[in-house]
Amino acid sequence: MNDRSEPPTDTEPVVINGELTIYTVAETAARLRPHLTERRLYLDLSAVSELDGAGLQLLLWLRETLSARGGALRLVAHSPAVAEVLGLLQLSGRFDLDSAGSAAGGAS
Repeated sequence: MNDRSEPPTDTEPVVINGELTIYTVAETAARLRPHLTERRLYLDLSAVSELDGAGLQLLLWLRETLSARGGALRLVAHSPAVAEVLGLLQLSGRFDLDSAGSAAGGAS
């Protein structure tokens, strides 16, 4: 995750690094909570090495919360691990994964 003292602008992606799992999701959620007031939240998940059910729940919660507030969650890049989980659960369309860049160099 970005270690910044000030939040990025609403067009600058927030980069999440490493695992997005049950072991890291509480800390990640706390760091992302201030961004829920933004119109759009752009996430760069290209450096996510693992995504489990807890990480997926966080992504779904972010998407639904922003949508309920008139905003949107956009994945601007994703790792193969993210693409695999979303693809297996047939959630790629919910996150517009087809238009998000893959860390492997192309869309999934």
